[in-house]
Amino acid sequence: AASVAPTPVTALLHAVAVVKSGVFAILRATWFTFGPALLAGSWAQSIPLAMVVFTISFGCAMALKDQNIKRRLAYSTVSNLSYILLGVLLLTPEGLRAGMMHMVYHALMKITLFLCAGVYLLKKIIYVQDMRGIHTAMPLVTAVFTLGGLALTGIPPLLGFSSKWALGMFSVAKGGFLPLMGVVSLIISATLTAFYMLV
Repeated sequence: AASVAPTPVTALLHAVAVVKSGVFAILRATWFTFGPALLAGSWAQSIPLAMVVFTISFGCAMALKDQNIKRRLAYSTVSNLSYILLGVLLLTPEGLRAGMMHMVYHALMKITLFLCAGVYLLKKIIYVQDMRGIHTAMPLVTAVFTLGGLALTGIPPLLGFSSKWALGMFSVAKGGFLPLMGVVSLIISATLTAFYMLV
């Protein structure tokens, strides 16, 4: 079962504390223990970068498949953590900045969405199909949830757009097969996110 803790705890764990600490540890090890000069162009960059490119789309596909609202958001987190790692593993200062930007922006977007999901849970709304017509009973929560979904999709001028745009732009600037596949994965992910958050 996903997110069995009370809503504020779940929101904190899935948006900020635990998941971001893991990504931050990878960032620190990659950049400050080994360093870009040692890792760039090696299998230690290529293998994790390939896994990240795959996981960006895979997490979104699993989120689209799952009908439980909180599990859907949890799978979305898997995908978005890979966004951050894409920036980190480009091993460029610009990629690192874009990854760190998405780390902060994702925390803000996802904590908002998990808190809204917790309010829905109070009304026994657990699955996506239970949300039909909820905007009439809970217009403010639904408006905030929709705004969070738009931001997570990457609709300008919301938070998610600027960090995803930076990741895509710096991946193109880096060049090479895996960074460009990362851009393709970002586009696929944005499309799937629009479906699982807004449809």
